[in-house]
Amino acid sequence: MELGFAKNNKREMEKALEIRNFTRKDKPKCLEIFKSNHPKYFATHELPLFDKWLDTCELKEYFVAEKEGEILACGGVFLDGRFDKAGLSWGMVHSGFHGKGIGREFTQFRVEKMKELFPTYGAMLETSQFTFKFYEKLGFETKEITVDGFGGGFDKYLMEKG
Repeated sequence: MELGFAKNNKREMEKALEIRNFTRKDKPKCLEIFKSNHPKYFATHELPLFDKWLDTCELKEYFVAEKEGEILACGGVFLDGRFDKAGLSWGMVHSGFHGKGIGREFTQFRVEKMKELFPTYGAMLETSQFTFKFYEKLGFETKEITVDGFGGGFDKYLMEKG
């Protein structure tokens, strides 16, 4: 699927963002994207969790976004039995491309994919105090906050969208 970009602070992506299913060969780039967002957005202990998760995730439910062959973002969707909701999983944009609209468009793609794959479920996600405002702009509401829920200094925000 290709998505166009809107102007953002006089910056514009010249070509469309290509979104495709993750393949195992994308793992090194996804790990690089994670590391570009550490330590600001992810706790240190999360890297081995993400690394292992990439080896076992459902390929049809995890995606990469690329421009001109370069992977700029990764993220997925899943069905969460704990909450009986569909969720967004391990979503991130390479830190060098923050503020260009990639995260917004990629998240909107994943929300639509959730509706397609899990049409009878509401949407949820878990994020931190560093990114919850981003998701509020996309219609998610904070339902619960757990101090240090992701580890020291990383509060866990449970957010839902109707």
